[in-house]
Amino acid sequence: MACDMCRLFALSADQPVTARFWLLDAPYSLRLQSRHNADGTGIGWIDETGAALVAKRPVAAYASDRFEHTATSLTARTMIAHIRLSSGTSSERENTHPFLMNGIVMAHNGVLHVTDQLRDRVRELGTADLVQGTTDSEWMCALIAGEVARREADRSLRRVVVPADALEPTLDASAPAEPTPDLSATPTPTDPAAVRDRDRALHDGLVAALAWTARHVPVYSANLLVARDHHLYALRLPATNELWVLDRPAGAVADEALDQASATLRARSDDLRDVHSVVVASEPMDDDESWHLLEDGELLHVDPDGIVTSEKPLPALAHPLGLEDLGLSAAASQAHAAQVRENAERKARRKAA
Repeated sequence: MACDMCRLFALSADQPVTARFWLLDAPYSLRLQSRHNADGTGIGWIDETGAALVAKRPVAAYASDRFEHTATSLTARTMIAHIRLSSGTSSERENTHPFLMNGIVMAHNGVLHVTDQLRDRVRELGTADLVQGTTDSEWMCALIAGEVARREADRSLRRVVVPADALEPTLDASAPAEPTPDLSATPTPTDPAAVRDRDRALHDGLVAALAWTARHVPVYSANLLVARDHHLYALRLPATNELWVLDRPAGAVADEALDQASATLRARSDDLRDVHSVVVASEPMDDDESWHLLEDGELLHVDPDGIVTSEKPLPALAHPLGLEDLGLSAAASQAHAAQVRENAERKARRKAA
């Protein structure tokens, strides 16, 4: 299942858990996939106070002691992980996912063109100064952060980033990766009306950013994961690259389902058996038959109570891109997904004939 493109992972659970099974031990874990996606790795999460945190480095997950330690020791209800295969930009920390702006954790798989119109829109929204790297993904994150902030009474932007060496291999692999707090961050409101307003601003701002992108930005693929305040959103746009979902009820899984064996590894995860969890990934990560594929343009939402809904709120892409429209590096990073899709379609046609 090796795929030459960035890989996405998200987990939403009804209580704090580790994601060790999915990140390290599953038959198609992120660590295993990182052997083909070695330009960077990162994990973002929402802690129990509602603060958003990110730990990332431009190193391969399989080669990082820090990634293994974080995957094993981190417990959270909401987390996003990403392994990167560069589509042409340099392998630096600033270009490594996930990104964090306005308390929003975001990771992207695909390619879109950063046009002058996109830059101007982000500047108009007041978030261009948050862009530190050179990726299309970070400009997309700034667009989302700006549209959300525009809809909030409090427009203050917050950023919390783990120190630069957080995912570096060290001699003391057991040492925790301590996040750096952002003392200027606006606390998550507790008043029910304020919470509803903040949640609505996240949804409406996200949809506005995505709709603007669909109308104005040349897009090959914009599969996204977005999290804030224990809300998780996942978008597949368009059908170019796959994005899969596994909704696993608490206590509804036989022991065998989380005790997986493959030719090279064996894994077991106990805490995941006892919670309701929703997993989103670029490909099915184990052999559970409940994985299902998001549709083209489908925006999935998992709320803090674990309720899953989906919608298709976006217009058709006004400027869709094909592989032939991409540069050599970008095309190479996406080509395998296109080949997998073409092979699957050919197999389906033969079966129907």
